[in-house]
Amino acid sequence: MAVINNQGYRRDLNLEETPDDGAAFDNLAGAGAAADVRLLQNNLRNTAKVGFNTVDAQGFFSFASDRRIGISSLFSSQQGSGNSVITVILTEPYEIKVGYLVEFKGITGVSSAVSLNGQYTVQTVTPDSTRLTLTNQLIDYTEFGMSTSSVEFILKPQDIFTFTNGDIVGVSTNVTVGGVGFNQNTTYYVIDSNGVNKFKLSSTSGGSAISIGANSTATNNNFSFVRNDAVHQQQLINYIEPDYQDTDNEGDDFSFLEGRGTINQTFESAQTNSETAEYFTAKKYRGDEPVAVSDEIKFEGNVVLNDPADNIDSNGVDNSNAPGIYIGNTRAFSSDNNPWSKVGTELNTSSEELLIGELAFLDGSIANNSQDGSMVIEGIASDVSTVSGQSADSSLSGGNFTHKLPIKVQDENGNQETYYLLLSNT
Repeated sequence: MAVINNQGYRRDLNLEETPDDGAAFDNLAGAGAAADVRLLQNNLRNTAKVGFNTVDAQGFFSFASDRRIGISSLFSSQQGSGNSVITVILTEPYEIKVGYLVEFKGITGVSSAVSLNGQYTVQTVTPDSTRLTLTNQLIDYTEFGMSTSSVEFILKPQDIFTFTNGDIVGVSTNVTVGGVGFNQNTTYYVIDSNGVNKFKLSSTSGGSAISIGANSTATNNNFSFVRNDAVHQQQLINYIEPDYQDTDNEGDDFSFLEGRGTINQTFESAQTNSETAEYFTAKKYRGDEPVAVSDEIKFEGNVVLNDPADNIDSNGVDNSNAPGIYIGNTRAFSSDNNPWSKVGTELNTSSEELLIGELAFLDGSIANNSQDGSMVIEGIASDVSTVSGQSADSSLSGGNFTHKLPIKVQDENGNQETYYLLLSNT
């Protein structure tokens, strides 16, 4: 092919073809055409892979939890001053990418070896996904053939990929998940994706999700999902900056990425906003997750501790508040830590430092006078004229009385009288 524009093969050059294909394209289609073709070269075969992690309680393929990966070999070598390169050889290939966060647990031996435990960012991965390297910049340590018997190699949750609804997906090998077979040569479609780290699959575009049982396991849990990332004309058109009217940068309605930089910077900003929202959402109380936390809670203002009182109505319904800490009218905690416990008919506690503000007996039965009587004291008549039983002397039960408990006895007319129960700590 001739190098000169618009000139064909020449007999005097023995029909020799131009060795520079780029120049040939430019000769035929104009300057710059070769560079445009390079952008499209092989784009129909582009793919993106992510290794299977787990199936969650809702039957989603999820990547939100730790994934333990088997390793067959582990060694460390010093590289420069204060650096160690750790090499990991996996038992089976697994799709780990540069930049993924991983963690070691259970490395034993000398102190330097133990110091290798912790989290790392993957530095390199071989094309066959069986060998990867990490860098520890805190210690110098060299040991080949480290024991892996007690070592856990953990892939931390990843949310740097996005499989969205409608994506065309396949599997790297035939696999069965929860009794459902997925074929390597079958096309599947992403459905019910949260756009971050979980999705389901459908066998048809726009169809219903393939049902997989909660927390299902896979027969080969080292397989990968392979997404078709072919680039077509429409994808390129979407990147073309459109015509817009205003050029005064005053924020009018027709601006394109006004004040946000390039389209790639806008993608990064959108990802940051999404990740920030996800983080703070996870920190809030949720109705579908446990609310127990280990964080310290600091507050200002009054905190009220409500104890149950004898507030049972005529229908036997207890209208009192449950015991707990209340901030305003909202119960802040649900702890059942109570130093008192009922053993048989007795109320016992093992604490030695307790004060009773107001003691209510709520578990009694109806007395003979047809009134609520949760506490019955024998020998005290309605007129308190006689008292039967032992007198309050030191000979009772072979010991002395050490405490007294004031109680209020009320009749049907609401009249109250204070009496004291004499108690002994033995």
